[in-house]
Parts: sequence; C-alpha cells; structure tokens
Amino acid sequence: MQPELDRVKSDLLTIEKAIGVAPAFGPEWVQWLRRDTRLYLLWGVPALILIGSAFVTFDDTQRHLGLLSVQWIGIVVAAFLLGILAIVNRTMSGRHGRPAGLVREYKRITAATWGLLVPISFYFVWGQQYAIGGEAFTAGLWILSGSTIFMLALVMRVWVFIGWALPLLAFGLCQPLIRRDHAALWLGITMITGALLCSIIQTWQLRHVGEQHASD
Repeated sequence: MQPELDRVKSDLLTIEKAIGVAPAFGPEWVQWLRRDTRLYLLWGVPALILIGSAFVTFDDTQRHLGLLSVQWIGIVVAAFLLGILAIVNRTMSGRHGRPAGLVREYKRITAATWGLLVPISFYFVWGQQYAIGGEAFTAGLWILSGSTIFMLALVMRVWVFIGWALPLLAFGLCQPLIRRDHAALWLGITMITGALLCSIIQTWQLRHVGEQHASD
C-alpha cells in the first residue's frame, strides 16, 4: 500500500510542477545548484576589467592594429562575456550526473531569455525611426533590459533574474547623473552588483528549499 501511495504522490508532484503549482526545484537539485552558484561570480571578471580601465588614461590618437585602446577594452570584455556564457551553458546543460529535470529547466529558462531579443530589436527599430540616439537611447536600453528581465522573473518565478534586473534598472535611471568618462566604472559596478545579488538570491532559495524538504 505504501509504495502505491508514494507513486501517486510522485505523480501528483510531477503534475503540479508541470502546471506551475509546485516549485520546480527538486530536493536532488540542491547540491547541483549550490555548485552553480559560484558561476555567477565569473561575471565579476569582465566587470573588473571595466573598472580597471576607468582608472587608466588612454591616448585617443594612438591605434593598435587599427583600433583605439578603448576599442580593444570593449573587445576583451566582449570576449570574456562570450567565454563565460559558453562555460555556463556547458556546465549547466551537461549531464555529468546532473538530474535530467534540472537540465530541462535550465534549457527552458535559456529559451525564454532569448525572447528578450524581441523587445530589444523593436527598441532599436523604434529608435532609428524617431532618430533617438546618444545618452537618451542608451539609458532607455538599460531600462528596457532591466524591466523586461524583471517581468520575466515574475512570470517564470525565476527569482535569480531579479539580481540582474534591479542593477540594470538603477544603472539606466542614473544615466543622467553619470559622467561619460565614468560610464565604464559604473557599468563594472553594476555587473558586480548583479553577480553578487544573483549569488545571494540563489543561496537564499537553496536554503529555503532545503528547510522545506527537511520539514517534509
């Protein structure tokens, strides 16, 4: 009788997760998500490059392989960002004993984040149609990105996204107060803040899930 009840309980939990009534986290996910928490700190690497570049005076006339020093900083930061994305994707989507449900959840979240490109693409078209550029366009882009990620966090109940949404919103709203030569510094601080908030939020979630399953 008890095995039959356990099977029914497992089936009900699966149905609840599928329709969004129950949280997606499973008890077997905790150890893996705890390891993945450290991946958020990788975003601090390109952030430190941006912060360091803010304290270096570059010659705006000297070029290296046809590019200015400031442009090379952007290329290096972009390379680090792409490398981090590749590491995170390979780690979280790889098997290596990782539960299949956790891999599917990561792929579901990743597919949803690609949807962010839709409003951003419309924003670029809108900006071009109305000839909006410069600091106003940049501030709007950060605000749009932050608000879209925030809504995604609420709809999908992926609270880690709030760790990126709040710093991006703050960075966009504070654009009128930021000097152009300090933009790299504050962007780096924004990225570090987002990485730390994501790590803190996920740690809090894991502790809450652990306590919940322990009480069960």
